[in-house]
Amino acid sequence: MLLKIRHALLEVTNHPNSKQSAIIINNELIITSGCILLPYVRPILPFVADHTNDNVCASTKIIHKLQQCRLVNAQDVDTDEAHFLNTLSYQVTFDRRKLPVSIAERRRNPNIPHILTRYGAKLLYIFSSNEISRNLHKMLNSLTFNESQTKEHNEVLITSFLVLTMRPDKTTESPEKFERFLEHIAHYLRYIHTIRPLDDVLTMCTPFGLENFYKTINIGKVSNVIGKNGSLFVLSNNLPLGCEGSAVFNDKLRLTGLIISTTFQRNNENLQMTMAANFAYLLRDFMNQLGIKITSITIPREPSNFAWERTMVVIEANGNQGTGTFVKVQNKKFIITCSHVVFQVNSKVYCRGVDGEFEADVLWCNPNYDTAFDVALLSAPSNIPTRYCVRMAQTKPCLGQTVYNAGFPYFVNFNLKYDFNPSIFQGRIIKYTPAAIMSDGCVQAGQSGGPMFDEHGNIMGVCVSNIKMDKVVYPNINNAIPIVTIRSILENYAKTNDVLVLNNLVANSDIQRIWSLAPPPVISKL
Repeated sequence: MLLKIRHALLEVTNHPNSKQSAIIINNELIITSGCILLPYVRPILPFVADHTNDNVCASTKIIHKLQQCRLVNAQDVDTDEAHFLNTLSYQVTFDRRKLPVSIAERRRNPNIPHILTRYGAKLLYIFSSNEISRNLHKMLNSLTFNESQTKEHNEVLITSFLVLTMRPDKTTESPEKFERFLEHIAHYLRYIHTIRPLDDVLTMCTPFGLENFYKTINIGKVSNVIGKNGSLFVLSNNLPLGCEGSAVFNDKLRLTGLIISTTFQRNNENLQMTMAANFAYLLRDFMNQLGIKITSITIPREPSNFAWERTMVVIEANGNQGTGTFVKVQNKKFIITCSHVVFQVNSKVYCRGVDGEFEADVLWCNPNYDTAFDVALLSAPSNIPTRYCVRMAQTKPCLGQTVYNAGFPYFVNFNLKYDFNPSIFQGRIIKYTPAAIMSDGCVQAGQSGGPMFDEHGNIMGVCVSNIKMDKVVYPNINNAIPIVTIRSILENYAKTNDVLVLNNLVANSDIQRIWSLAPPPVISKL
C-alpha cells in the first residue's frame, strides 16, 4: 500500500471559527496540531488537578489526561470529554485530484469543479507526545504566554495532536484495519534520516487559514534540533498563524515533521519561531497509547557538517542574556560580544560553552553601547582549544553573499547543563557599509553578540540588533558589526596587550550616523 500525503485545511466551524493547516494520509486519516483547540478547551480557573472530581469541567479533564500523556478517545461517548469534543463541528478542505487541471483541459471543459473540496470530518483521538512535551516544557521555562494563568494549558495543547477521519464508520467497524494502517505509516518512517541543523526542508501550509493561500510552499533550513533524539526542531523560515499542523518535508520530499507553533511571547514581546515536532516520535507515542506494539524508533542526533556549536558561549550578565564567540587574534584568545549584553567593564559575567560553565572578565566594552560598534571583549579560559576559536574574515562582504547568523534565541535555560543548543539561520547580505552589515538572516532576542559566519566558518560580523521602525521589529532585517572594519584594532590590541588601544573602537560621527540610519548631511538636488 502506497502512502499518499496531502496538504489539507482543517476548520472548526463553531464560534469562534478556527482554521489551520493539517495533513491527510491516503485520503483517510487527518493529523494536525492541538493548537486548533485553544479557543475551545479552556479550563475554568482556578485549574483543578483532580480530574475525578465531578464538579470539574470537560476541558479540565481533557487537559489533565493530556498532561499525563493519556489518550483522549472522542469515540467513547460515555465520557464528558468525548461529549464536549463531539459538540464541535470539524470540516476538512483539500484537493483530491492527482494532477492539477491544465489550461487546455479547462478550456475544453469549463465545468470542471473547483480545485478544493470540503468534507465533514470526525474527531477520533487527541494525544500528547511524552518525548515532545518534555523537551518543549524545558525550552519554555523562560517563555510566557499572553495569559499567564493558562500557560500550562496552552503548552499541553501545543504538544498535543488531533487524529480525525472522513470515514468514521470504516474506522470504528474495523479497528484491525486501522491498526494495520498505522503500522504501514510506521514502516514508512524506517526510511527517515536524522534531522540536522542546516538541512534543507520544505513546508506546505495555508497561512492565516485562508483558502486563497492553500498549499503555499516555504523552503528553508533547520536552525536547531532540540533534545537528545531530536524530537523537536526549529525552522529558519518564519511562518504566520494558521500554519500550525502543516507538514515539513526533508530534501527527499519525505514527511519528517509537523509544525506545532509559529509564535511565542517573551517579556511581552511576540517572537516569531517556527517549531516542528518530529513526526516519528509523535506517531510512536500515539501507537503506544493505543496499545499497538511498534518497533522502537531511534533517530540519533548528529552534529551538522558546519562546526559552529563549539565556537559560541551563552552569556548572562545583570539579568541580560546574549551570545559570544571565541576568537583568536595573533596568539591571544578572547570572547567577542556586544556591549549591551555586559554593560560594564571590570566585572565578571557567567558563561556556558559546549564543554561547561565558567566566569569571564569584561576586558573592555564600548561605553556608547546604543550606537555603532556596540562591541565588548571578554577573557577566555586558558584551556580553550585553538580549534574552538574562529578566524576573522579578511575581505569585505559582498551583496548577495550567503551568511549564517548564529546564537541562542529564546530557549536557553541555564539549569539545563547538558542541553547546549545554539541556533543557526542562513541568510544573505542585503547591504554593506563600513558601519554595518545588513542581512536577511533571522536574528532575535538572545542572539545579540553572536557571530555572523561566512560559508567557510570565518566570523564576518557581530550580530547586534534588528531593524525597528515605528515600534515594529523586523527579525529578518538586522545589523552586524563588520569584522573587516575593526580587525586592525583587534590585531593591534593582541600585539600590544594594551586595553587603551580598544578605545579606537568608539565610532566617529560619520559611522554613527550611518548606523542610526540617519540621512546624509547634504542631499544634492538636480
